[in-house]
Amino acid sequence: MNSRKERLQKPLDGVLTNQPPDRTAELERRVARLERDVDRLKSLSRWPIFGDAGSNTEKKKPGPKEKIEDLELFRYRDGLIMWLEPFWPWMGDQLCAARTPGEIEAILEAAAREPELRRAWEIRLLQNAAALLEFLSDERFGKTLPKATVTDALTLPFEAERRSRAANQLPARKVANAMAGVPEIAWRTSLDRCSQEPSRMELAVNLDLHYRERFGIRPDPERDLTGMSSPLPKPFPPISARLEKIP
Repeated sequence: MNSRKERLQKPLDGVLTNQPPDRTAELERRVARLERDVDRLKSLSRWPIFGDAGSNTEKKKPGPKEKIEDLELFRYRDGLIMWLEPFWPWMGDQLCAARTPGEIEAILEAAAREPELRRAWEIRLLQNAAALLEFLSDERFGKTLPKATVTDALTLPFEAERRSRAANQLPARKVANAMAGVPEIAWRTSLDRCSQEPSRMELAVNLDLHYRERFGIRPDPERDLTGMSSPLPKPFPPISARLEKIP
C-alpha cells in the first residue's frame, strides 16, 4: 500500500475502531431510552401533542350534553310561533281549559294543516300533547299578562330588544319556547334556552289587534291591514265523541 492509500484508510479505520462491538444492541438500547423519556413527558406535559388523539384540551362543562342544536331549536320555535299565533285568540282559552292530553290534541288538530301538509313543528307538538299539558299547568306558563308587557310588545320599535323580550312573555310564544325542543330535551330546558334568545318575529296581525282591543291600546297607524285575514279552526267533534270511537 502506498503512502497516499495509507493516509486515506486511517480515518475510516479510526471510526470503525471506536464503534461498539454490537451496533444493533446499542441502537435498541437508545430507542428504549427514548421511549421511556417520551412516556415521562406524556405523564408530565399537558401539551396537545402528547395527549390522546381524541382528547379535548378544553375542560368540558358538567351536565348532560345538549341533544338539539340552537339553530334547529330556534327554527322549531319560530315555526311554532307562525303556526300558533294566528289561532291564539281562539286557541288560548281552549288550551288553558283542557284537562287531558286528548283534549290538547283535539284543539291542536283543529288548527293544524291536513296530515300530508303538516310541517315538522306541527307534527312534533301534536305528538307531545302530554308535555304541553304539563307546561300549561305549571307556574312558569303563568295565566296573568301585565298590560305593560303587552304595550311594550305592541308599541316599541321593531328593532328594540325590549320589544322582543316583552313579546317573548306572551302566552303563545311561551308555548313555542317551551315546546320547541320537545322531545329531545325537557320543556323546562327548551324554555330556558329559547328565552335567552327571544324570537325577533313580528306579532301575528290578528293577535296584535286582539291584544289592542283587550287592553285598550290604540291601533298602529303605520300598519297596513289591506288584504289581511284571520284563520279559522276546523270543526272537530267533542272529546266524548272522539273517545267513543276508540275500541
